[in-house]
Amino acid sequence: MNIQPMHSEPRDAFHAHTEIPADFVQPMFTILLMSGKEDGGKRATLAFVAAVSAAAMGRPVQVFMAGDGAVWGDPQQAENVEMAGFPSLAALIREYLDLDGALLVCSTCERFCMRPGTLASGNRWPSLEARGMAALLESQGDGHSLSF
Repeated sequence: MNIQPMHSEPRDAFHAHTEIPADFVQPMFTILLMSGKEDGGKRATLAFVAAVSAAAMGRPVQVFMAGDGAVWGDPQQAENVEMAGFPSLAALIREYLDLDGALLVCSTCERFCMRPGTLASGNRWPSLEARGMAALLESQGDGHSLSF
């Protein structure tokens, strides 16, 4: 059987059209994590699966935790959270941080949406940064977002 390519141009010419310019900057991919422990961490797990995937692909990515999702800024809250078929939530967050993913928490939510003193008492992921909503929107630019 003789199988012919679907395009008529030579392979090199085809790929020349798909090259990315050297000065191209990928837009930020933002994952909004607003779910807390109410579902046993399922949405948080899926959010970090998406974040790890994007970071592993070399995409600029940030996870912004707000509302009930601010609870995941405390590593102790992510311990023992497991969803069948996936690594534990704590392992996913560690892997995301190892891939240099940005981990952000709403500056207001960390004070008012969590049990008192959780993040303030030093129970924070090492690179967790508090940001306001305006700073998040500014960093987002023309990027894309996904909500959990």
